[in-house]
Amino acid sequence: MNPATSASAVPHVSLPFTFTIPADDYRSLPIAGLGGTKVGDCFVRVTDLPDALDDFMEVNPRVPRRNQKNVLTGPVIKGITETLTENPEDMAIKNQGIYLLVEDAEFAKVAGGAGKLTITLSDPSRHGIVNGGHTYAAIRDAIEDAEGDEELDTISRAYVRLHILQGIQASKVVEIAEGLNRSKQVDDPSLANLRGDFDRIKKIMHGRPGATAIAYNQGDEGDVYITEILVFLELFNCERFSRRKHPHNLYNRIKSGLEFFETDSKAVPSPVHLLLPQLPEILELSDMIRQATPDAAKRVGFQFGLMKDDKKKKSRAGSKPNKRNVPLLFLNQKMSHRVPKGWLYPMLAAFRANVDWDLQEGRFEWKVPLAKLVPAVIDDLVGICVTEHRDNNQAPDKIGKRESNYVQCYDKIQLYLLENGLDKTN
Repeated sequence: MNPATSASAVPHVSLPFTFTIPADDYRSLPIAGLGGTKVGDCFVRVTDLPDALDDFMEVNPRVPRRNQKNVLTGPVIKGITETLTENPEDMAIKNQGIYLLVEDAEFAKVAGGAGKLTITLSDPSRHGIVNGGHTYAAIRDAIEDAEGDEELDTISRAYVRLHILQGIQASKVVEIAEGLNRSKQVDDPSLANLRGDFDRIKKIMHGRPGATAIAYNQGDEGDVYITEILVFLELFNCERFSRRKHPHNLYNRIKSGLEFFETDSKAVPSPVHLLLPQLPEILELSDMIRQATPDAAKRVGFQFGLMKDDKKKKSRAGSKPNKRNVPLLFLNQKMSHRVPKGWLYPMLAAFRANVDWDLQEGRFEWKVPLAKLVPAVIDDLVGICVTEHRDNNQAPDKIGKRESNYVQCYDKIQLYLLENGLDKTN
């Protein structure tokens, strides 16, 4: 067990611990066959969850994994964090929620029709988060790492489902924990990995920066799941996408990356075989864009990371420091701000305009070296995202889904190529 998350190792609260949390509604039922027990459900705002729940993780056999710097790792955490910060309204439907074993739960309506749920936890060996520990940990980290009031306000729009199990006997705790934590079905990428579908990717990435950060199946320690890598690859498939057809649907359909990869791998000639040797450079490009975005945003009048007043930041003994070292895995560097995925996708996809592509001849060449092109166009690309965000009030996920943003970014690069006599239209 991770001592940093064990209530017995780092006691912070007196027992019993009781807290009250706002909830519009709460429904509970007796658990069939287990007299004196109940199961209840409600949705709560993620920012209303008490940080003292850190002390009630002992009942969870899958304590969230942290690296040596006490930072959460893994593609599951990354996905939850992106939902919280870029598409918070989807948190309630994308996430299975947090399962909480409790001593008591009482719901009462208050003035105005809202409600409040009062929960009591009395014994860390029997009560606490029995499933959903990764969700809770990602929520806490997202709140603590929020860059400015704007991002914190975004996170506060997210709700998570609480599953309340009341009156469970101590002898049943282990069985419940094991059952809930073994219920995950093996996903398609994991099966594809078992078939060896990704062997060529592993070979191409071997020894490259970020190679060990790629997770090829459920349970891998990498921070970037293979499905996202396949989408990045697909953004440059000039056989499927052109100056008139753009990959905006891939932002919200990550699974399509695997579907296209499997389909195109069987084609003759194969777009995948043409794209794969370019993968390391495409991944480096994604980090080059991330790295250049905050300064470009500043030049067009948008400031990343406006900090909250220190009084708003909670501190506890043993809690991790607020991180400002965001890894650029494929450049083996770090940066000070997190760039939303909804900004990255249209900007990255735009560099497809810089590709001289001929599938029949087996040609994939950059028209302009990326090290020269990125600084030449980054202000224009970031300016499109800033305008959408600031002037049109679009959240990052809306920017990543909207086709017009892909068109505008693509056109900016194509214009640069035309002005410099370098364009060869596909």
